[in-house]
Formats: sequence, structure tokens, C-alpha cells
Amino acid sequence: MLRFCLIFAGLCLALGWGQSAQAKRVALVIANGEYQTASSLDNPPRDGELVAASLREAGFETVQIARDLPFDQFLARLRQFRDEARGAEAALIYYAGHGIEAKGRNWLVPTDAKLNSVDDLAYEAIDLDLAMDALDGAQLRIAVLDACRNNPFTVDWKGTTRAVTRGLAPIEVDDVLVIYAAAPGMVAYDGEGDNSPFATSLARRILQPGLPVQMLGGMVRDDVLTATEGEQRPFISASITGRAIYLVGTPSAGPAMIPTSDGPENKDADLMAWEAALKLDTVAGYRAYLNDQPQGAFTALAEQNVAQLLDPVRLGGKLRKGNPGLLGLSGLPGRYDVPAGEALAIDGVWTLSTNKKRIRIERGRAFAVDSWIHLVVTRVYSDQVVVKDMRRTGPGIFDGRDILLQGKSVMKLRKDGNLDVRVGTFPFPTKYTLIREGVDDPAAYAQERAGVK
Repeated sequence: MLRFCLIFAGLCLALGWGQSAQAKRVALVIANGEYQTASSLDNPPRDGELVAASLREAGFETVQIARDLPFDQFLARLRQFRDEARGAEAALIYYAGHGIEAKGRNWLVPTDAKLNSVDDLAYEAIDLDLAMDALDGAQLRIAVLDACRNNPFTVDWKGTTRAVTRGLAPIEVDDVLVIYAAAPGMVAYDGEGDNSPFATSLARRILQPGLPVQMLGGMVRDDVLTATEGEQRPFISASITGRAIYLVGTPSAGPAMIPTSDGPENKDADLMAWEAALKLDTVAGYRAYLNDQPQGAFTALAEQNVAQLLDPVRLGGKLRKGNPGLLGLSGLPGRYDVPAGEALAIDGVWTLSTNKKRIRIERGRAFAVDSWIHLVVTRVYSDQVVVKDMRRTGPGIFDGRDILLQGKSVMKLRKDGNLDVRVGTFPFPTKYTLIREGVDDPAAYAQERAGVK
């Protein structure tokens, strides 16, 4: 299902970041989905839960979730959060629900709003400026606003086409990064799983070690472009310059600088190498940084990113979830229900050529990183084992038992580094390719690959 959505992420930076001994991080997540007089929205509750979980893991001491707020409760929550945000190191508001731009102002829509005319907005909706005011007093102020453009309230508004537009208007404020889920005229996708591609990316990037807030928008944009195969392009209308601010992890040598100019002459080699690794966001990219900058300020953060990419389920990397399936059946064993065997040279993360989902091979068993649907009715959940009893049977050859396809699996390492897989299914064998994302032991893998004819 498609939806027209606008994501606004405002990051307002103030001096003195992290200087207060009493500094804390606070967040308010508002998810409005069950509207009384308008169509309900499925994604806000799930996206809100996802983002809230990431904020907690990122070190926000207080993360409040408010669901389906009518007008009075909406106001009360903002007033309460204003007091909590005062003096905080970081304050964040995430809103998902309906939003409207009318008469030059932006409005967030409570669940009890009737909005029979545009003139009712001032009495039944929340002025966005009020939500922004609730962030005042924090050193780092962040607002994330996900407001759907397919707004049902404007259908019966007569004679207001010049006063009302779909979605919300850009906010022009100094030192604010504004991120839109889709560029003007493009659509934003709810996604095939539980969460939208944008919320999925945002939740993951919030947790990424060593990612400056200044680069957050660009990383989310690239993620969404990849997830939607270019169909959805987030739009960034502003940028933040100055001292880099990190939500998770800091360089060992102290805060790095994100210069006003992007010219190489304004950046040191270490920072340029780290930014290049972040933009690639692959195991190979982070390992290249470690090789090039063994004494760099970001080595620990590079190692953390490698570990997360190699084992996304265990270390908090966001999963690409699939549909629940027709019946939601799944009888596969869990990751730790199958005894581990010996380490293999192909241990690591691989992508299935058939559905672009990831699996992890680890000590004799392969389990799902992402979830997917098999034969319409069965859902493979993350951390469930799909191949067991894997062992090396020759140079670049590994046998195992495919639990999902119920046949013997033979994996052969190719010269290009990927794996050809053949499963002995009836009446014809199943064939596919595993595309390498990253391996646990590059030296062992290289030695195994060298023996392939």
C-alpha cells in the first residue's frame, strides 16, 4: 500500500552540548492512528514503537509513548514534555499521524478532530509551532514529524483549494536539518512489512555507532532509495555544519569537526576516511578504514559497525521484515535450538538471490536475519534456522541439510566470492546464489577462495 507522506526531522543545535552534569536525554513519541471521523492509519503505532525502542537503546533516559491522543490530551502531553525538555542535553519529539498545511501554517491532527471546515483547525488541531516550543530549553532539539498527505479531512472543504495543501510546508529555520520522506511529487511507501522504509532506516541509523547527526538525513535517504529500488527519494532541504554530534559513540580522539566547506582541504585524512566508510556502510568499507587508519579516532566505532553488520539480529541491527504470510505458519527451530558446529570459512552474512533477504552462516548452521514468506503460507522469522549440519567437504564446498526446502544442500564457492547453492528437492533441484555481504574471518575466507578452481 502506498501513502503520500512527509517526514520532517528538525535538529536544532545549541552551544554547550554535553556540558551540564545534570544533562539528560528525553523523548516524546506520539502515534495517532485510530481517528474517530477519518480513516485509520496502520503504521503510526508500529513505527512509534520501533523508533521508541531505538531511542531507549541509544541512551535516552526517558522515552514516553502516547497513542491516539485527542485534542486535550495532546496539549497536556506537550505541556508536560516542555518541562521535561528544559535543561536537557537532548530532547526529541516524534509524531506520526495526519498533518495539514492550511493558511500558511502547519497543523498536527488529534484523533477526535472533526474539521468540517478549514476554520476549525485553530480550535481542533495542534499548531506545529506549539510542538516546536515544547523543545525549547534543550541543548539538542530534535523533531521528527510523519504526516500523511492523503488527508481525508480536506475532501469536503469547499472553496479552500488555495488555502490548503497536502502534507506540511517546509520550515525555514537556521541550524535545522529538514528531511522529507519523499521529494515533492513522489510517493512514500508503507513498506511490505510492519514498518515503513523511512521508520526502519531512522530506527537503525539512530543506533549507528559514530554516525554524526549531521549525516543522518543523507544516510536515511540512501537507505530508502535502496529499499524502494529508487521509487522513493527522501528530500533534504537544509544541512547542519560545525562540531559533529553523535547519538551513539564518539571518536577516541575527541569530537571531530564537520567543516562548513565540503572541500578535502578542510578535512583531515582520518575524518575523510571515516565519512567514506559511513557512506559505504558495508563490512568491506569499515575494514578498509581499519586498514588505512589503524590508529584512527574511529577504529572502535568501525569495529562496532562491522560487528553489527555481521550479526544484525544479536547486536541490534534493524531487520527487513516481510509480510506475515497467508497463515503465518512456521515450525523452524530457533538459532540457539540447533547445536553449533565448527567455524567455517564462509561464516558471515549473505543475501539470497531469490528474494534479497539475508541469512547468517555461523558454525554449521544458517539462520534468517530478515524474515520472509515461503510458498505463500509459511513465514520464516529472523533467528530461525533454515540450514543445519553444515560442514566442509572439499575446497570451497560445503554440505548441509536445508530444513525449509527439506533436501540436501550443497554450497560451492565461486571465483567471484559468492556461493552457488543446489538443494536436492523433489522432483527437481532448487538452485540459487548467496551473495556475500561480509565474512567473520577474512583471512580464512581468502584462503578458502584461493583453493577454488
